[in-house]
This record gives sequence, C-alpha cells and structure tokens, in this order.
Amino acid sequence: MLGITSFRKQSGSVSTRRRRPAKWYLLALAVVVAAAAGGLAYALLPGSTAHPAAAPSPTGSASPAGSASPVRSATPFVAAGGLGLYDGEHSPAGIETAAKWLGSASSVKYAMDFVDDTNWSRISDPWQLSNWKGSPYTMVWGVPMVPCGSPSSLCATNVPDFNAVAQGQDDGYYETLARNLVAAGFGSSYIRLGWEFNATWMGWSVCKQDGSGPASWAGDFVPAFRNIVTSMRSVSGANFKFIWNPVEGSNVSCFINLANFYPGNAYVDVVALDVYDGISGQPITSAERWTDFLNGVNAGHWTSVLPTAIGAQTFKGFGLNWLVAFGKSHDKEVGLPEWGLDSHSLDDGGGDDAYFVTQMAKWIKANATGPAIFWNASGGTLPLDIPNYVNGDTPNATAAFRAGFGAGS
Repeated sequence: MLGITSFRKQSGSVSTRRRRPAKWYLLALAVVVAAAAGGLAYALLPGSTAHPAAAPSPTGSASPAGSASPVRSATPFVAAGGLGLYDGEHSPAGIETAAKWLGSASSVKYAMDFVDDTNWSRISDPWQLSNWKGSPYTMVWGVPMVPCGSPSSLCATNVPDFNAVAQGQDDGYYETLARNLVAAGFGSSYIRLGWEFNATWMGWSVCKQDGSGPASWAGDFVPAFRNIVTSMRSVSGANFKFIWNPVEGSNVSCFINLANFYPGNAYVDVVALDVYDGISGQPITSAERWTDFLNGVNAGHWTSVLPTAIGAQTFKGFGLNWLVAFGKSHDKEVGLPEWGLDSHSLDDGGGDDAYFVTQMAKWIKANATGPAIFWNASGGTLPLDIPNYVNGDTPNATAAFRAGFGAGS
C-alpha cells in the first residue's frame, strides 16, 4: 500500500498518522470472515449484519455480564455536545489560551489525549494523568485495544494479542486503567476505544494493511470492545462513556459495512466519525468535497459497500448523513472525536479552507450531541492561527472557526 502520511504528537512522541491511499479497491465478491473469539464467531458480509453464533448481540436495554450500567440516551447539545481541542501537548495550557481567544473560558468543553501504547504497563497506568488533573475540561481518552511496542498506536496488528483481548485474557489491565482514571478524578471521562478501526494503520484494524478488505482477525473487534467496556465499568466510581469511532467513508480504502462491527447498544454511549478536509484522487472544490463528506464517498463519488437502510432512509456511503441517522436509531450521542484541516499536500486537502470550517460548525451545532474535537496540531494537518499558541498559516479558516464557535456565535 502506498500510504499517505502526516506526523502528529501522540502519547509522548511524534508518530505517523497514515491516511487513506489514493488507490481504491473494488470488493465485488462477498467476503466471509469467521474468527473464534471468546466463544463467539462472526460471519461478515458487506451489506449484512454480524450475528454471534454462540450468543445474541446485546441491543436495547441489555447490559454486559457483570455490569449494571444502563443504556444512556442521547441528550441535547447544550448538555453533552460541545467543542473540544487536541494539540498534542498533553496538558491544558494551550487549550485554555484558545478558549480565551474564543471569548469565553466555557467556549471549549473537551480536551483529548492518547494513552501510551508501548506495553500493558503504560496502557493501564497513563503517565500524563497528573498533567490534566484539575483542568476545566471533560477528558476524552484514546484507549488502545492492544500494545504496539511504542507510544504510537500505529502498527501492524499482533493477532495473538488481539485474540487474547477478545477472549478476555487481558481484562485486568483495563480494570487497572479504570481504577487509575477514577483515582485521578477522571471517572466520568469519555473513552475513545479502538478508534479508526476501519482504517489500515491501527494495531486493532479490522482491515488488511493493503486496504483490500476485512482481515482474518476482524471477528476479534466486537468481543474485544465488549470485554474492555465490561472490565472498565466494573470498577467502583466508574462512570465512563464509551465512543465507537470509525473513520468517515471518504478517508478509507477498506470498504466494509460498519454496522457489522457495532458492539451493541449496551456497550456504546457515543457513535462517531473522524473527518478531515481532504479526499485524494482528483481535485475537487470545497463544496464538492463537503458533499462527499456528507455522503461518505470518495472523490469519484463512489463506494463499494453501501450502508444498510435505516428506516426508509438510504445512504450513498458511511458519511455524516449516515452517522446522524445511525445515532438516532440507536439513541446514542453523536460525536466527532477528530475533525480538522488537511494541507494541500495531504490527501489533496483543502488547506486554509474557510468553507469546510463554516460547514462543520453548522453541522456540529445542528447534530453533535457528543464531543466535537478539532485537531489543532501540525504535520500535514493544519492548526489555527491563535496568538501565543499555534500558527498554521490559516487566516481564513481561523476567522471562520472563531465566527462559528466564538462567544456569542
């Protein structure tokens, strides 16, 4: 695969954030993936729904074994939704500067950081908890599903490790993580578990690294997700909200039916997509690119796997339109844990694209009932121009951001 790369700070180091390649693959034949994981096997067909062979998929009011956690309902934007920032600095100082620049300390509600993915010791005991203690922000933590051998979560999947998590052999590490989060005052954090699983670059990807389709271990994802949620909720004082977070369909080369990898309502509090202002393949206008984000299709306005209709509503791909409908159908918060600007050199990005920022601000205010976190870091992606903080040479996008999210907007 020819990866399209950028660099970002994550978990204490600079790491590569690979994005969808320019080459697209047709999945003309149904792909069947069966993986034994903790007694569960999943048959995955594009356009179909995954059904565990040994037990029914929990939905509705079901609760995981060992957990009495209720299913949480989506709440109004003013109660749960809100703007967040990620800057890779592992502390609140810069985000506080941005909030003041927006005109009010309450302009920013969320901050995000990533748990170090070097080994189980680092995953279960994040080193940066003390940096965030006492900050005014609700935290969103990117939590890995398997160790990657370095702080970054960008690695080839270690299949035996993934199998072990799916079989519940590593539950204790996540219980320890939950205890450490609660002890540090983060018991009500959002947990962004196994994010971007439909991409090809994560250690828990359900896709082959060449983007040609589901991997043989794809059946590990759902039981692993359930085991981790159950383990973390079992800890006294835990009130976490768990985010299910694929990448929007314009930004992947692996076409799968995302609904097949939904862990079930009892295990998910927020459904989300990551959206960046770039679609490689051919030059298109900002307006055309925005339409593709809504539809979840590439620059050729195409995808090989269509989402299942929700009620009477059909979709061209797994985009923002699908996300809203999927969230409502499952009564979940809707979020955007990553959204941001791509430079022209990254995925034919829009660069200093005020149109994208304006449309995103409108969409977030109308639809986001969970965290909407702007990726305010450089390295292929572009930060805003905020005095005494960051400068991405993005005056137009910055003005649109302030107009969209500033005090009184």
